[in-house]
Amino acid sequence: MEKEQLHIDPEKFALQFLESFKLNFDAKNLEGMAKQQLAAYLSAYFLVEKFNKIEGENFDRSQPNLSDLGFDELLKHVTELNKY
Repeated sequence: MEKEQLHIDPEKFALQFLESFKLNFDAKNLEGMAKQQLAAYLSAYFLVEKFNKIEGENFDRSQPNLSDLGFDELLKHVTELNKY
């Protein structure tokens, strides 16, 4: 089975993330609500962009046989993969 690179559309993900929240309309706090929604959208968007970048960098990299690595090497490898 060939390994396929995973790519997530950041805009679609961020919009779906926002849709998962129930919005309780508060006319007195529209600006605050908008700021919260914007912060959530941007956080989701940039998280996916980081993921896609790291996935792209690691996709073509040859993967070591993990069973051949010592503990310190394995820990370093896992740390590198978990940067996002």
